[in-house]
Amino acid sequence: MSAFRYELEPVDESYFESAPMRWRVGLELAAGPDEVWAELTSPRPLSWCRALGDVHYTTEPPYGVGTIREARVLGAYRMREHFFRWDEAERRKSFYATEGTLPLFGSFAEDYHVLPFAGGSKLVWSFAFTPWQGLDSALQLGRPLTESMLASLVKDTRAHFGPLTEVH
Repeated sequence: MSAFRYELEPVDESYFESAPMRWRVGLELAAGPDEVWAELTSPRPLSWCRALGDVHYTTEPPYGVGTIREARVLGAYRMREHFFRWDEAERRKSFYATEGTLPLFGSFAEDYHVLPFAGGSKLVWSFAFTPWQGLDSALQLGRPLTESMLASLVKDTRAHFGPLTEVH
């Protein structure tokens, strides 16, 4: 029996503007755009993020549209992800989750966009989701936990690549 018991709805790029719950953060990093992109597209992306125990592609390289990735979040939740956008020239990729191990989300998506920025790069990292039917209020109550986890991803990414400027 597969650990992925709950199917999530597919989305497209418009979801990042229409989802009921959305976060977008712009990280100004000391590393150049090619270095940041290379690490985000490596066989073990996001290995520097403590909240993510294991993130790996199940599709063989070269990666692109249609690539499948699996991620473990906070040690307990696993998600299977399908990349619907992968643009090497623009250094941009987006996925939606297809399956999860717990009924938390009806839909979930992330977008990574690495841009050149004076002295380094800027990673625009977007998260969007719809709670599982009936969990709307529970996820609203859990919003501080979600925001804390996202803050951890941001902090770990800044520490890994080096912040372009000191963050106070």
